[in-house]
Amino acid sequence: MAPKAAHAIDDIRSPIDLSAVPPFWKRKNGILLYLLLTSSLFASMALGLDMSMTNALQTVGSWQERFGHPTGSNLGFFGASNAIGGVIPFIFLSWIGDVAGRRVPTALGCIIIISGVIVQLFATSLNMFIGGKIVLGIGSSLIQMGAPVLVTELAHPKERVQATTFYNTSIVLGYVIGAWATYGCFRIPSEWSWKLPTLIQIVPSVYQLILIFFCPESPRWLIAKGKLEKARAILIKYHGECDPDSELVKFELAEIQQALAEEAEQNMTWKAFFSSKPNIKRLSLCFATALFSQTSGVNLVSSYLTRILQDTGIKAEKDITLVNGMITLWQYIVAITMAFLVDRFKRRTFFLVGSAGVLVVFIVWTIAAQQYLAGSLAAGRLVLACIFLFQAFYTFAWSNLVVTYPLEIVTYQMRAKTWAFVLLTIQVSSIFNGYVNPIGLENISWRYYIYYCVWVAIIFVIVYFFFVETSGPTLEELAYLFEGKDAKQDLAEEIKIKKEELEFVHEKEV
Repeated sequence: MAPKAAHAIDDIRSPIDLSAVPPFWKRKNGILLYLLLTSSLFASMALGLDMSMTNALQTVGSWQERFGHPTGSNLGFFGASNAIGGVIPFIFLSWIGDVAGRRVPTALGCIIIISGVIVQLFATSLNMFIGGKIVLGIGSSLIQMGAPVLVTELAHPKERVQATTFYNTSIVLGYVIGAWATYGCFRIPSEWSWKLPTLIQIVPSVYQLILIFFCPESPRWLIAKGKLEKARAILIKYHGECDPDSELVKFELAEIQQALAEEAEQNMTWKAFFSSKPNIKRLSLCFATALFSQTSGVNLVSSYLTRILQDTGIKAEKDITLVNGMITLWQYIVAITMAFLVDRFKRRTFFLVGSAGVLVVFIVWTIAAQQYLAGSLAAGRLVLACIFLFQAFYTFAWSNLVVTYPLEIVTYQMRAKTWAFVLLTIQVSSIFNGYVNPIGLENISWRYYIYYCVWVAIIFVIVYFFFVETSGPTLEELAYLFEGKDAKQDLAEEIKIKKEELEFVHEKEV
């Protein structure tokens, strides 16, 4: 199955030679496009900051004293609280991206995040602080229901993959800022040692809230709502270098319209999602990508590093916060590097190499953790090295492609709903891991890592046999990777006809 899946993509190629298109900094409005898209590209930064705080605040004495030194299930609830809030929008607001547009969820989410941070800042009990994290989780999920879809649909085809891959690096940037803010503030002899890093979480949301109103809407969403001329104007300005006769713009308009027309005939309701084998395969891959991205050990390191380091002999507050900062910085360097390399390798290469690396690291990690408890100080240092290696391999496989891959393999009509489904899966997985990890570490210590060794091995097997290759074609062409060769040929003919119709209409208008 794997070889067929890997090579099926080779027959689906756009007639537009994107290699001849200048890089964005040489194109008219190219820099402006991606500057405006930072309102969406930074969407996960507040979430990354909060996740970093979940880990880092456990090392801050004034925070521990303020909130009663939480452990066990209380610490698990604290760690899972953001994800608990994150589930709520997917239950009640999964429709918002399709109905209100891709920008509205970002604006609403930013306002909610700011409210959640204020609650955290003035919290008088652990439950109130957790309540603020739940509110922040609601806002983060709302933003993620629109932002990555907007990036995918508005980015220029030449940089679409890089743009969607860069999207999830902002969560790692949030890790970095949160970790180093905590390291810089933990010596403050007052509650501002934890309040100041908490307050910093507002900054990215304020930036996004201001800039999102200047960012253009998704052309695909506009066309779906019957606003063809507005979509054409956006594509001409940002993709066609202000040339109304741009062949790329004509092709994009024709392709989008044809894809939307065919998808409209399918009446893409939730029930219709499961009405065909191609859709079931798409959703299965999206579910697997979301699940694997959260169950490969990332929550263990991102939220409970303090406990892991304490179990390997690193106990001083200064040392723990410093190591936390170094690990997050290393992860960000790897994430940025992977974003630049995303078109150099196949998607399956990233998934397979990363998963294999994580498996080997966890095996060594498990042995080293057991040896440290048996009295080997060197084994404790080996665990620290394993954490750095884990972040590299995990980021290589999942950090960036958890956004890119699901958004590539679904059709326009499925995209908003499927992305909500992906995020719901991520949040539910995070709740489970956030609650279970501290209990597992506390009760069975190093033996808990054996579970990850077995599970990551299963992930590798599933990826090898079932994950399809998606690098290369446009979004509309990728949709037909699951429909078969005849559907792809029909699409090509229909796009040609639609393009000729659009050219005739445009010439008549001129």
